[in-house]
Amino acid sequence: MEAEGAKLCPSASCSKGASLLGIVRNNRTVALLDTPVKITEDFIEKAEELGEPEKRFRFADKCVKSGCSQWTGKSCGIMNELVASNPSVVSTDDELPPCFIRRSCRWYSQEGGKACKICLFVITESRTDV
Repeated sequence: MEAEGAKLCPSASCSKGASLLGIVRNNRTVALLDTPVKITEDFIEKAEELGEPEKRFRFADKCVKSGCSQWTGKSCGIMNELVASNPSVVSTDDELPPCFIRRSCRWYSQEGGKACKICLFVITESRTDV
């Protein structure tokens, strides 16, 4: 499924230049935004005042491949693990949620529609001990 070209990580950190992809809801699902919002230093400062932004938001940024601890050498290990843990999720492009990064998304390029269906349940940082 891998397509050529630069890919975006849909589970990036809150950093200047990243895009706000979605907001974590109270039910622990992600509400994806319709349009990207570029992250600025001001956004980071305000978001960090309330704790780790990754617990409340999802961000997209350039996939750094081997620069990321989740990179397996040929794919994103996070999505590999999530697909293996959710065998009942079928690979289909029917009824996918709108997403502004889909065409360049690392996860979508690996798993197609299956990744999109799983994506809404991924919260980047959910540790409670930090």
